[in-house]
Amino acid sequence: MYPIRKIKCNEVNEALALALEVFMQFEAPDYAPEGVTTFRRDIVENAEFIDNCRQGICPIYAAFDGDKIIGIMGMRASKTHINLVFTKKEYQHQGVATALFRFLLEDIRKENPSLKEITLNSSPYGKGFYLHIGFLPLSEEQEMDGIRFTPMKYVVR
Repeated sequence: MYPIRKIKCNEVNEALALALEVFMQFEAPDYAPEGVTTFRRDIVENAEFIDNCRQGICPIYAAFDGDKIIGIMGMRASKTHINLVFTKKEYQHQGVATALFRFLLEDIRKENPSLKEITLNSSPYGKGFYLHIGFLPLSEEQEMDGIRFTPMKYVVR
């Protein structure tokens, strides 16, 4: 398997570039132009979010092939909500995202041993993966600012 760790402040741009690349390949085709604009505005061009990632307030975990980031999983500052999950096309279906989730879960439980659940808003493309690793839908698919998602939660045992 590929090594996984929290990214360093100087790796944030590479991680977010990967997020945008994979989003444009797999998510954007299912979204209205407004959804693409929202993703760019709220994630890859959001100076406050980027700064919070660089400071580790919003941690991003990455899997590496050599020195290249091949998959990421990021969290909001609360460390109870996952807001980024992207794996490069050529590494999908190899267990990268599953390994990232397991690493993230173990790491955040060290900081918060009483953690009861983790939430996320699944894209249509990612829903099958999240169901596979144990997330449960909280409602039907929704749309906000052009972003289609299904709210989901994972009960920590």
